[in-house]
Amino acid sequence: MSEWNYTKCTKPFESAEHAKEYMLEHDFAGWILKRAEGFSAVCPAYPAGYYPDATVVDQVENSLHELAHASPDAVPSCC
Repeated sequence: MSEWNYTKCTKPFESAEHAKEYMLEHDFAGWILKRAEGFSAVCPAYPAGYYPDATVVDQVENSLHELAHASPDAVPSCC
């Protein structure tokens, strides 16, 4: 299991590039969301629609393939 946990499943960033770099550096799986203000990296447990202002701009898989095993209620693949 990755270091993401359900209560700390999101992290804000100023750019999608910084979010992706962070996720790759930590071997985290999940999605990068464009928000009304900035970007967020979210884990595979992120429920679709939780942030109404969010648009999925990228997805990142990790070495454990957690994104491939994400719940059907998770954010749909964008890319």
